Amino acid sequence: MTVRQYGSVQLDAKPVKHVDQAQTSSAEELLETPQPKLLGTIDPNNLTRHKFSFAEDGPPPWEVDPRWIKHNTDARRFVDVPETWELRWLNPRAIDRTGLREWQPVMTSDPRVTLKVPAMRSPENYVRRGGIGGDLLCFMPKAWVESRKRLKAQLVQQRTQLSIDRQRQTVEEINRGHFGPRVHVDSATHPTHTIASQEEMADT
Repeated sequence: MTVRQYGSVQLDAKPVKHVDQAQTSSAEELLETPQPKLLGTIDPNNLTRHKFSFAEDGPPPWEVDPRWIKHNTDARRFVDVPETWELRWLNPRAIDRTGLREWQPVMTSDPRVTLKVPAMRSPENYVRRGGIGGDLLCFMPKAWVESRKRLKAQLVQQRTQLSIDRQRQTVEEINRGHFGPRVHVDSATHPTHTIASQEEMADT
């Protein structure tokens, strides 16, 4: 055995035996992987690129069911909840700006809720669409929703009347010469979209 001396430190020049890490017990466990198994076969004839929920040679679905358009976002396709609940998808960004506004998140831990699509359950036991940062499914009693609609209708009617009064006042000021002696208005019609009732605009 030879010894090399560097200053006050002596280094043994004897070759060190290499330790193969693959021979350790932990590495051996990692190398023991399960073998593939055949679980079954799929008939290629049963695979199609497009699945239609209606007959192509029949009438369009919106003529068969007038509620078809609303079904695209109908949350009741994904959950079973009491019929007295009004459901709505709320955007998380909108919640950050304005809050829940008396809406309550639908909790999958609630015994009254049955989730039909388990993949929509979030870690907080909420129901979301589009992943963790997706829209949040919320509910409110239908009686509350109808009460809010009536309140909104009253506010719209008040604001519409204020707009009509403001227009009438402006016409009177113009005809009195407030904007010059050569300016005159024979008649003025308020825009029709601001005097429409909420029921008339329900389908727009």
